Amino acid sequence: MAMVFCRGCGKEIHETAISCPHCGCQQAAAVAGNVKSQSVATVLAAFVGGFGIHRFYLRSPVTGIFYILFCWTGIPGLIALIETFVYAFMSQQSWARKYNNGVISEPVHIAIRVLVLIFPVAFVVGVLAAIAIPAYQSYRIRAEAAKSTVSIEVPMHVTPAAQRHDISRQDQVLVYTAASRA
Repeated sequence: MAMVFCRGCGKEIHETAISCPHCGCQQAAAVAGNVKSQSVATVLAAFVGGFGIHRFYLRSPVTGIFYILFCWTGIPGLIALIETFVYAFMSQQSWARKYNNGVISEPVHIAIRVLVLIFPVAFVVGVLAAIAIPAYQSYRIRAEAAKSTVSIEVPMHVTPAAQRHDISRQDQVLVYTAASRA
């Protein structure tokens, strides 16, 4: 005895019911080949969602066409990323009401849910590494270049004349440089 959810009120009814005994809403007969898998929709949204393939799978060709038209902007990819999370963690009852006319399908496999959580983290780590590694290499090159140059430090007390006239440090360096050349 398989149970489905009413399209009108959401209460459980028998799958062969023509109308809901609670609200009287007419039920569409579910065809076995017409049930959309939550796992398949999640995988499609995750991997080719930027092109809207999952929208075609879920019988929404108009939004699928918009995804294809605007895929070059990256916006459909971001929307598909969000939809991936929604599909992966949506309850079976909500999925059945929204996409399967009340017929409950298999739940999303736990491995797919784990992958949905791991891939964004791996993507962020990859982006951060792509930024950090070249910056670190540039830092090392500059540090090596700085080591190879010779630096000369100027002492604070330069000449007695400079101390008497209360000359700033920059002027002391100039006085010292001029005095050392003479």
